[in-house]
Amino acid sequence: MSQSDLPDRASLDYLRKLAKDRLKKMRETDPDARLSAAQRAVAAEHGFSSWRALKAEVDRRSSEVAAAFLAACGADDLEGVRAHLDRDPRLATVRYAGTTGLHAAATHPEILRLLLEHGADPDERDEGDNALPLHFAAGYGPLESVRTLLDAGSDVQGEGDAHLLDTIGWATVFAQARLDVVDLLVQRGARHHVFSAIAMGRLDLLREVVGTDPRALDRKLSPTEQEQTALHYVIAPPDGLVGGLFRTGEHYETLRTLIELGADLEARDAKGRTPLAVAMLRGDTNAMRLLHEAGASPPQDGDTAVALAHPSALRESMGKIRPMLAVADLAATIAWYESVGFQLTASHGEEGAFDWAQMTFGEAELMLVPSGPWTPKSQPGLSLWINTERLDELYAALKHQQMQRARAQLAGERPSVPEVTFTADLYTAFYGQREFGVRDPNGVEVMFAQPVD
Repeated sequence: MSQSDLPDRASLDYLRKLAKDRLKKMRETDPDARLSAAQRAVAAEHGFSSWRALKAEVDRRSSEVAAAFLAACGADDLEGVRAHLDRDPRLATVRYAGTTGLHAAATHPEILRLLLEHGADPDERDEGDNALPLHFAAGYGPLESVRTLLDAGSDVQGEGDAHLLDTIGWATVFAQARLDVVDLLVQRGARHHVFSAIAMGRLDLLREVVGTDPRALDRKLSPTEQEQTALHYVIAPPDGLVGGLFRTGEHYETLRTLIELGADLEARDAKGRTPLAVAMLRGDTNAMRLLHEAGASPPQDGDTAVALAHPSALRESMGKIRPMLAVADLAATIAWYESVGFQLTASHGEEGAFDWAQMTFGEAELMLVPSGPWTPKSQPGLSLWINTERLDELYAALKHQQMQRARAQLAGERPSVPEVTFTADLYTAFYGQREFGVRDPNGVEVMFAQPVD
């Protein structure tokens, strides 16, 4: 028998049963026969030199099938998913690369219903975010996806996700608060917390949450979000991550309310920054004034005082500027640039669903990312990226300049240095580089980056 006789959807459980049956027959003539000998015999019958080689081939085929199945779930390919399940109903519960079909199909309610009918568990968590399919549906899916999962019995609160946001946080904190989803979650029993109340701009809700449990003001986001407190979060999103779009000016009333309710003005995030330090770094004069008038202490000079590097010492370390555009249709934009001579030389994400792409034309380079509801409409969809070999020195110099200016403003003095508003404090991105961002007077973000060694 050759490997070609191994069924495309060979079951390891079935092969194990064959080996156990073979062992029983072998022991009829040899009482000392071992399972390993029976496994080798079964492997040989299928054209493999060992049980390990047979298992590896079965695992490889299973992985390919699982990958194709999850791709169909994510692509809203209802008929493709149905065909996969007709061939192997167990795929409804398969886990591949740390996720499940329900997670992949969170934005496609018809596929969700099909998977649930085949026994998929609505309370299965993925590995990356320790999140339920309901978390993903609440954050990005249509209302019908949320309703479908709740009707199937999914845990409406969803505590324990890696971001410490619960399902209601996924519906509010990442981008624009999804009011229809929030209403449904609350109807089914979900409880608000300070971050969801802040993201919705609901001062009455914020007072209610804190009034019910004063410890709610001590709640922090996860280490991924730099353990921000409510005061940190209302001022700025976590560095390197998107945040709610509620910071339109009205959020200063939320900041006042948090101060009034007794939020800790000197609380530190995972980077050791107080809310006032974050406001100073970002040049947020309104937040600086409110916090300072409430008694918040500016960071000590020792926190930021550095010897400013001479510009000429840093200049040689700078690479060329690489613009990055946020575009409405990434695939169409890639196609357009290819039509005028650019080549796609790097990308991130699945083909057809890239979340980053690099186009080159000779020495010209352009980066593209998709825009979305997380993209503030008040800012141009353009950022300029510059690699440097001396990121820490540049960061220290620019941070010192901005904090020096902010201290002068808090003291009622006229600043003697230009403003360098930080859009993101120094952080390490998941794609392997350290970076920070500042914004020029025109609203264009300038990002400085250095690959992690």
